[in-house]
Amino acid sequence: MKTHPLKQYATIIVLLVFAFTSCKTNKLVTIEKVKPISTNRLIKKIEDNSFDYDIMAIKRIACQYEGPNDKTSFRANLKSEKDKRMLLTLSKINVPIARLYLTPDSVKMVNYLEKNYLKEDYDYLSDFVNADLDFEMIQSIISNEAFSYHDGERDNDFKDFVSYVDSGRYVLQSLKNRKLNKILRKGKEDKMGRYLKKLNEDDFVIQRLFVDPKTFKIRKIELDDQSNSRKVTVDFSEFEKVNRQLYPGDINIYFASPEKELSIKIKLSKFSTDKDQSFNFNIPDRYDRVKRP
Repeated sequence: MKTHPLKQYATIIVLLVFAFTSCKTNKLVTIEKVKPISTNRLIKKIEDNSFDYDIMAIKRIACQYEGPNDKTSFRANLKSEKDKRMLLTLSKINVPIARLYLTPDSVKMVNYLEKNYLKEDYDYLSDFVNADLDFEMIQSIISNEAFSYHDGERDNDFKDFVSYVDSGRYVLQSLKNRKLNKILRKGKEDKMGRYLKKLNEDDFVIQRLFVDPKTFKIRKIELDDQSNSRKVTVDFSEFEKVNRQLYPGDINIYFASPEKELSIKIKLSKFSTDKDQSFNFNIPDRYDRVKRP
């Protein structure tokens, strides 16, 4: 069955937004040179070194997407006003394909190819990546901030996380799932099944944030869904200075599940934090609204 173009581009958009997370280091220091620190201190260091802005624009985003049955390349640009809105525009040969407009409580998208649009909440957006997403989480990713995938009070997001050193980087990992990792390494399938039954669905996802020990920038994020055999890995590299802050220039995303594998490579350039940015988003009157299934 042919994939509906709106779903295809929406999937790419979600992956692109979800992609702005953390980064892959070119040189790893040895483990001996990295001293373990407390989880609270690591979280504080990440927060202190997150990308701070009021308004940010990434004017040139070159993307290469590869799925099970197709390959495509496109360009995009992103604008974000902190705590208020984000606007992502996709184009092909300088012709707009789609625009995605996010606010704290709504998701809107215009598909110029199909001449239709959608207005939904974040449940719709989450369905495309089979993960709970909201405005705050996406903004944290764009700012290279630490975030917890698991539901809970914001102030207690990391109460069950642990930190340790691996391959010359700090790792911030969901604590409850360290026991699951130990079970997996020992190959005790029956015991793993009993353990999974005691957890809620979010706990099935092992989350790891890999952090550079010098800059305290998040270099890599892994979301490992043990219950559904799905995994998302995001690596960033080539940090650039933007107003004396560091922001990644290259992003590689890989998604794997029993049904499919897909990847997207992204190159970012022409950063700006000028406040004179336009966030125009209009839905043409003649476009039809896409009804949610």
